Amino acid sequence: MILLAFVQVVFASNLHCDNCAKKVKENISFEKGVKDLSVSVEDNTVTVVFNPSKTDTLKLKKAINKLGYKAEVVEYKTIK
Repeated sequence: MILLAFVQVVFASNLHCDNCAKKVKENISFEKGVKDLSVSVEDNTVTVVFNPSKTDTLKLKKAINKLGYKAEVVEYKTIK
């Protein structure tokens, strides 16, 4: 049996309203390999759990940037 490990990455961002959070949720959740996504306007963070065999931190960062928001990695860890 093969256990699949996922990666959780937290990006610091410049989200400033609920519409920003909604825009990120609606777009990033459909990125290939994304398993879970949470957005916090209060903390200005985007937390993504993803399958590292399907995407990576750089692709997710670029996808967030493409929406008009910054994305700087503040936490990165492997989870099971």
